[in-house]
Amino acid sequence: MEEQKKTKKGGGCYLTTALGSLIIIGIVMTFWPGTIPFRFFEFWKFDFNLGDALKTSWPLLIWAIGINIVNVIRTHNHPKLNQHAEILLVGGALISTWAGVVEEICFRWLIFYAQIVGYKVSNFLFFGWAGFGLPEWVFNHFSGPVGNFLTLGYLQPYLFGGLGWAVGAAILSSNGQFRDGHLYQGFFGWLNS
Repeated sequence: MEEQKKTKKGGGCYLTTALGSLIIIGIVMTFWPGTIPFRFFEFWKFDFNLGDALKTSWPLLIWAIGINIVNVIRTHNHPKLNQHAEILLVGGALISTWAGVVEEICFRWLIFYAQIVGYKVSNFLFFGWAGFGLPEWVFNHFSGPVGNFLTLGYLQPYLFGGLGWAVGAAILSSNGQFRDGHLYQGFFGWLNS
């Protein structure tokens, strides 16, 4: 019971964070529009067709099917326990779709934008006003290179590109929050996230 409360509280927490992020983004984009180097809806475009999307994502789909087959075999239930499996399957698919869409909006858009603001403010507060911002230094000399190494260099154009260090730091921290939100799934769920 206590574990369910923690899961529910954790699930609602990122929605609250995203709502707070939306408010912060609105204020910052109104009064200091150059703080976030993107327009509000800049990433809301769909310039691909369904065939291209499926062709690009098939490895992920195969991975998900494989993991589910392993879990089905590992947690094989008695047929009486599976008598309403179709309801669970449809309900699970709807919950997964809802979580996937809402998590992407929250973590990859709203929380990401707010993290950019947060890093710029904290950098100013921690000696950025004197020309040596501690968060910027930590990103450029530690967390950025480590994140770049762990992603096999694929994120290098985003972490160290022309958009500034705060964008790279926000990418790492918003994705870290997304990953840590899956701790309830155990080590494998955390790692997979």
